[in-house]
Amino acid sequence: MRNSLNIKEAKRSIQTIRDCTSVIATHIFGNSKLQVRTLNNEALAPKDLKFIVTFAHDVETARATVKPLAEARFLDGEICFTVNPAKQFPEMVNKISSFSEAIETSIREFLSKHDSISSTNSANDTAKWLLH
Repeated sequence: MRNSLNIKEAKRSIQTIRDCTSVIATHIFGNSKLQVRTLNNEALAPKDLKFIVTFAHDVETARATVKPLAEARFLDGEICFTVNPAKQFPEMVNKISSFSEAIETSIREFLSKHDSISSTNSANDTAKWLLH
């Protein structure tokens, strides 16, 4: 896992988190419930998706913005943080390695299930198009 950007204090609107993401995995760490989310964008291949990691309590109680624990992408076979958890929550530095492992595992499992797109339709050169 590598850090590709050094964004500090990133925030997302609650509308983006609630309306434009899907939870792909949930992990319990003590009293905290960590949610790994993906931005909903059907036009992107799964390997090009962006992942946002939030605490469930923060999403449930947010009024305008949510401070994500992390944001990540899958690049060249690696999970890269675009928002670094250690910079977002420096007070949790002792838990970051556990969080990072859970995040990486969740993203890899999601991609392994969704990375191949198969079609049930096949091309038929003998079909005739009717023009009116």
